[in-house]
Amino acid sequence: MKAAARTILLFIVAFGIPRIAATQQTAPGGGAPRTAAAQTSPPIRALYVTGGGFHDFVALEKIVPPGIAARTNIVWTIDRSADTSTTALIARHKDTKWADEFDVVVYNMSFSWVVDSLWIERIAHAHRDKGVAAVVLHGAVHSYRRSPSMAWKEMMGAASMRHDSQRPYAIERLAPEHPILKALPKGWAPGRDELYNIDRVWPTMTPLAQGWSVEGEKHHPVAWTNMHGKARVFVTPMGHNIPTMSDPAYLDLVTRGLLWTLGKLEADGTPAAGYGPRAASP
Repeated sequence: MKAAARTILLFIVAFGIPRIAATQQTAPGGGAPRTAAAQTSPPIRALYVTGGGFHDFVALEKIVPPGIAARTNIVWTIDRSADTSTTALIARHKDTKWADEFDVVVYNMSFSWVVDSLWIERIAHAHRDKGVAAVVLHGAVHSYRRSPSMAWKEMMGAASMRHDSQRPYAIERLAPEHPILKALPKGWAPGRDELYNIDRVWPTMTPLAQGWSVEGEKHHPVAWTNMHGKARVFVTPMGHNIPTMSDPAYLDLVTRGLLWTLGKLEADGTPAAGYGPRAASP
């Protein structure tokens, strides 16, 4: 045996067969690298609309978009131009051109005193008519709720005007085999949270899970999907507190909901090829 071959054999015996490292690229916006295979699929173009009152949206901006970006192939545009105003009419929504730039919009805001019907209808109808997917989180469910227009509620597939006081509550799965819920850990719950009281649902809405209101003595949906014209929509009112929105299981749930709205979630709850997670999730 030649000396070089003997050296290689001794190395393998001592350390095992070395692995060939996958080619990696830095994900858009920095963060953990992605394998080259994931880069063959175009990233999801996502808009994150945030701001308003009653929540620490500055802190959540550092949790939700990066948390989703660690789980799928996505690039973000952040709009927090509303700052802490609950009455803000953000400039982006003065027309519907924004809808041509994005595949999905994640709404995590609290614009509870915006009541301009034409303004609200322009936003909701852009989703309906142009097929831009939507993900609606917690306070965004109560945004626009005081307006006489039903457009935002119709986009979500449900209407709510109030919530229970904060307390822990259990989650009952109504569609445990749905790909959005399939991988949710058994027994998971949002912790101390506000249970939104759902007053009305549209026929296009499909509830996935529900919680029990000890104040109203009835169940209310806590996660659902909706078909709104050309658009798919995922909604969860869960997530009042930062510990809930930063929970890996919550971020997994929201990411699966987002992928479902885009048709990029497999039946078993895993991302479609090219839209899987990075090497590690926060």
